[in-house]
Amino acid sequence: MDWDRAKTLTIVFLLFLDAFLGYYVYRERNKYYLDARQALIITELLGKNSISLKTAIPRSYQPMRQLSMSGYEYDEYELLEIFFGDPLSADRINELDGKTIYESGDRRLTIQNGFITFDRPAGASELALSSETAISQSREFLRGMGEISAFALDSVFIDEEGCRVRFCQKYRDNIIYTNFIEFLVTEKGVIQIDCIYSRPKGYLGQLTELCAVDEALLNFSQYYKDAYKDRPADVIKIDLVYYQKEGSIHDSASLTAVPYYRVEVEGFERPFLINAYLNRIEQF
Repeated sequence: MDWDRAKTLTIVFLLFLDAFLGYYVYRERNKYYLDARQALIITELLGKNSISLKTAIPRSYQPMRQLSMSGYEYDEYELLEIFFGDPLSADRINELDGKTIYESGDRRLTIQNGFITFDRPAGASELALSSETAISQSREFLRGMGEISAFALDSVFIDEEGCRVRFCQKYRDNIIYTNFIEFLVTEKGVIQIDCIYSRPKGYLGQLTELCAVDEALLNFSQYYKDAYKDRPADVIKIDLVYYQKEGSIHDSASLTAVPYYRVEVEGFERPFLINAYLNRIEQF
């Protein structure tokens, strides 16, 4: 047997195998990555539809799993303590449509199908309204709200009604868009609070591929053009969030939240949400 020839062939084979594995790892690493050329192309296509990007495009769109969620979960007595101080000071009103209302003076707490709304039209303070003061007022109220107090600042929107400050839950660095508390702040301080919460249980199932971010933006561009004709748009945020489409008033329920691309447009109070598995705009 020619050992020198066999050794040479073995070395050549190992070098070839090493090169192949290196290429495979490189390809897999970049399989879910938007390169500079692709980013430029989608930016130009959006521009042709009068859509300008005022934010960076997320370059990575790695496969993601669904998130298992409970039904809406609240301690009613704790809510009364948060919003009224003394739970016994609030009068309870049960309505036929399943709505439960608690009232004390000008303060009203409404609980219906998992949604919580607190109204205090007279406010509690006088202030010079700005984004900074609205955030400060919201954070001050948020401190006493148990698990919800850990929610992270997500967005601030000012219009003629006042300043809306939204906080969302983060679960292992992923934003759960449908777990939120939102404050409406005016010169009177906090006058309204909307909140909804489902407890995240953990990730569910196998990793599933997402549609590429440029494909999602192309879909958004066509949707926006059809809906708003020639109205220009400035996109100020693009990211991935978890969105829970269905809810339950039973906290033992097992529900799911799935990844959505969130596209925020200047002047719109709510974002456009695109199912990242299906590349379908399902909610605005």
